[in-house]
Amino acid sequence: MDLYHSIGRRKSCRAYIQEPLAPNQLDELKKALDSFEPLYPNAPLEYRFTSETKGRFQVKAPHYLVFSGKGEEGEQENAGFIGQKLMLWLDAHERGGVWLGASKDATAQRTREDIIILAFGEVEGSPHREISEFKRKPIAEITNAAEDECIKAVHLAPSGMNIQPWYLDKREGTVRFYRQILKPPMSLAYKLTHIDMGVALCHYAVACDHFGKPFHFCAGGKAEAKKGYEFMGEVN
Repeated sequence: MDLYHSIGRRKSCRAYIQEPLAPNQLDELKKALDSFEPLYPNAPLEYRFTSETKGRFQVKAPHYLVFSGKGEEGEQENAGFIGQKLMLWLDAHERGGVWLGASKDATAQRTREDIIILAFGEVEGSPHREISEFKRKPIAEITNAAEDECIKAVHLAPSGMNIQPWYLDKREGTVRFYRQILKPPMSLAYKLTHIDMGVALCHYAVACDHFGKPFHFCAGGKAEAKKGYEFMGEVN
């Protein structure tokens, strides 16, 4: 399913109709979720549905999805990558979702390895927005290739506190992904930039698929240093 058009219209939905989705609709969502390939195959995730969450910026929704791991490197990026693909999938099916970065499972199912929670369901009003409603940094602040269509998709990616902690350096047939290293006090208040990078890479991958370009992310390695950023990997 081509999810590209949802990149330019999806919004974070916080007002939901409290009636749960039908069982067949949830089954369809689970099948879609199981079909999404992770960014890091060696860091598989588990997910579960929960009925109650707690924390700052709470949203009352009919469904909550918890991503959980085993503490392996790459799990946060996988949560962002797969979770954002689900967000786009929800938008394509006229439903809404929102990241709950400051929330935790409030039931007995909660574990120390829980990574992040998503809320979703049927929304009050429209789950979409106009492109003019996106509030993002000027694209020149996040890349040296502002005309690249796949990078334009990353420019619309959501991030916690709208930090947009990425820089994409395009050169010689590759796009290098850099993650911003936050400084105090921001680094004390926000610790989910690895998830944000997975979200950004999801948008890039979805755009690649739409434009018929291969997507292969090579994590790690060496690259030219960028002040204030950490090299994460590159897409060939």
